[in-house]
Amino acid sequence: MKTARSVFPVVFSLIMLICVLFLIWYLPAVSERRFQLEDIQKSLETSQGRERKQQHEYEETVAAIPEVQAELDRVLPLAEAAQQEVKSLKAERKTLREQKKVLESPSSSPETREVDDHD
Repeated sequence: MKTARSVFPVVFSLIMLICVLFLIWYLPAVSERRFQLEDIQKSLETSQGRERKQQHEYEETVAAIPEVQAELDRVLPLAEAAQQEVKSLKAERKTLREQKKVLESPSSSPETREVDDHD
């Protein structure tokens, strides 16, 4: 009968030891999972807020497209006219530079012109 009594405390102690080890593992694991869950919830809320902001900005941009298109239609002919004027002025500058080179060349220096005039 003593052998039957001596087995019970050992089995009970083993079961209690297993329960304590389980609690030692379980409590930190649960707190870590809670922290991860809260972090994920905050991240989700932030992402949803960012998505709402982007959607709002997109809607504003889409609403502004007709105004911008009208402004572009108004300004584009002016820009093209200015571009044509720039081209013509550049061409004129090129011809004036060529004329300047011809006038400044050694064959048309003032001394040479006087000699040419006397001949």
